[in-house]
Amino acid sequence: MYTIGKLSKSTGVTVRTLDYYDEIGLIKPSSKTSGGHRLYSEDDVMRLERVLALKYMGFSLEQIKDILINTTSNWQESIQQQLELVKREQERLKMLEQALLGVSYSIEFEGEINWPIIFSIIQLYQQDPEDALQQYKEYLSEDEMKKIMDMNAGNMSEEDIKEWLKVVGDIRNNLHLDPYSEKAEQLVISWADQADKMFGQDEELLGNMWEALQDLKEGIAFYPMDKDVIDFIKRVAIAKGEE
Repeated sequence: MYTIGKLSKSTGVTVRTLDYYDEIGLIKPSSKTSGGHRLYSEDDVMRLERVLALKYMGFSLEQIKDILINTTSNWQESIQQQLELVKREQERLKMLEQALLGVSYSIEFEGEINWPIIFSIIQLYQQDPEDALQQYKEYLSEDEMKKIMDMNAGNMSEEDIKEWLKVVGDIRNNLHLDPYSEKAEQLVISWADQADKMFGQDEELLGNMWEALQDLKEGIAFYPMDKDVIDFIKRVAIAKGEE
């Protein structure tokens, strides 16, 4: 058993904070000495550990109280629950990082603040990744959608993203080119090489994704691909006899 002073010294949590947690019913000592001094059990210490972990992740004390009330678990289960919370928080922060990078890249790519694009990026990272790809469902298998979700969730390096933006940007800047020209063909080859790299040389996935893009011609999941870029690639492919 731990006195409040010993618990404070061992954990670094002030006596004043422990007093407050007791007052609001968050962490109440299991027993008291004959003199009325509070005594904390090992289970109480574990509860304190959970409170501190949840507080560190940004939960309010009221939210923490609800979480603790609605879970009954032993030490090992408690640790596993915290690990799951940490993983979800890591995923949320990773998605937030990707959203911020997406906005930054869009401003750099467009040369201005394109609010419709920014709003689309924000909406993309506010919804479940599965929902973001619903429009592609008739074209892609569940495994293929998972692969794309993993890619969008952070498996692409900053270098990959910049190279992707570059090859699409080069096409955007040369939409006027004759599709039979050598330069137009080279632009599409560069785009295809980068797409191969992004999708791990998965030809079936690339084919299905290309079919979806041609039909839908919209969506932010593969920004900055748009109708004009897709039509240019298609014209060059036809010129080469590949369509």
